[in-house]
Amino acid sequence: MLFPESFSEKSVILNLSQEGIRLPATKIFTLHHSSVSNTPARDKKVLVLLHGYPQNHTLYYELVHELSALGILEEWDIVIPDLPGYGRSSKIPSADGSHLANSKRAIASDIVSLINALFGSQQKFVVAGHDRGARIAYRLAKDHRDRVLGTCIMEIIPTKVVFQRMNYLDEHRMTFSTYHWIFLALPPPIPETLIGASSDFYFSHTIESWTGTRHRGHFDPIAVASWDYRAGASIDLEHDEDDERNGTAIVDCPLLILHSVEFGHKYGNVNEIWEALGVPGKVRIKAVGDDQVGHFIPLEAAQEIAGELVPWLNTLHAYAS
Repeated sequence: MLFPESFSEKSVILNLSQEGIRLPATKIFTLHHSSVSNTPARDKKVLVLLHGYPQNHTLYYELVHELSALGILEEWDIVIPDLPGYGRSSKIPSADGSHLANSKRAIASDIVSLINALFGSQQKFVVAGHDRGARIAYRLAKDHRDRVLGTCIMEIIPTKVVFQRMNYLDEHRMTFSTYHWIFLALPPPIPETLIGASSDFYFSHTIESWTGTRHRGHFDPIAVASWDYRAGASIDLEHDEDDERNGTAIVDCPLLILHSVEFGHKYGNVNEIWEALGVPGKVRIKAVGDDQVGHFIPLEAAQEIAGELVPWLNTLHAYAS
């Protein structure tokens, strides 16, 4: 988990209260901004922000600051949890080795339980996710179509496509750049032991190589477990393949796909990939930042992300006045 050290103090200024829920085998910590409007609970506008690896909720401080500057916090409740297994949230892994507890499907269900606890079981919401959080957002949009009004996906392509791109072409460029997908998915305690032997080096190297030149040195690294990646290499792929067989792979809510310029160079056909998985006319795709912006776009390109997010939120038909 990576975060600006000053976040806790500034979260108070931005009126982000600390809350949490307990579920069987899961504890979720979250920050929650309550809008200043007098909107009845059933009509609230709710935006959920999901971080990725290896961060926690504080990845979104800069973005929340920019959203505040654009006035969105007056009308929207913002929910920013630590994903189960990250930060101050916890998740007990599956005892049977299935990794089901850490699957994107299970975590998506946990997020719905969080929303139910905060707002009630009828509350609809918009979800935005980065990295692993984007994969959960994508799963939320497929598994909870009656609750998710729109999905913003940042800096990913679908899991299956990433694994398919790991090959010998282009001197193994894709395989080398995503080696952690395989390394972190190895059976315990292999990655835990090797990372623990030199955690400072591992996380410093990871962040330096993923962050754009303008923001290097901004993060403080702390180790997290790799159960998320074990699920990603197994049960998550099974769920995605089930979607393809069952005809449920298409996301029917509006999609906003945001990625760095470098990400577009790396994967090439980002537009083609996501347009095939959304409804024509409901998919907006945009590269943000410049060639100095790296993987952590909610932080590195926060102003531009907010500038894309706010007008998109305002177009969602369920929130039209």
